[in-house]
Amino acid sequence: MKNKALFATLIIVFLLFMFGNSMTTIPGQSSGNGNPAILLLLPLSIFFIVLTFQWFKFFKDKMMSNKTVIILSLLIICHHAIGLYYQIMSFQSYRILLAEVYERQFGTIDWDYINSITSGLSIHINNQYFNINTYFLFLSLSLLIWLLSQMIISLRRKMGENSGNKI
Repeated sequence: MKNKALFATLIIVFLLFMFGNSMTTIPGQSSGNGNPAILLLLPLSIFFIVLTFQWFKFFKDKMMSNKTVIILSLLIICHHAIGLYYQIMSFQSYRILLAEVYERQFGTIDWDYINSITSGLSIHINNQYFNINTYFLFLSLSLLIWLLSQMIISLRRKMGENSGNKI
């Protein structure tokens, strides 16, 4: 049952990310009023908490050594560094694409406009917030929180054992 619930959560979160990605306007198209993808942040926040607790349930009966937990944590941190670097490069490339489309439409590049539509929570960059890379970063961050909690639990156990031996 816990596997099915975890799998369902992973699928729902993936679908939310892809739905947010689909809300990106086509380069050169007017954006309308506001960014409806902002509304996805609330359910994604809730699913992040749910997912973190589901990792606890999923790995509840599985014993991992401290070495394994540390190695997995380091791998996830490396994944985040690489994923963030990729996201920054992707964003820069997308900004250049938008500038090229703008130049084709109007004959010149208005960098103030390009910067304004590629900052904050603009509908023009939903594909930069909601994509496969950010989905995996989302998942690995929830796993990292679980792993860090395992480190804390392990340290507390050791401290409890050590204080019990001193009496």
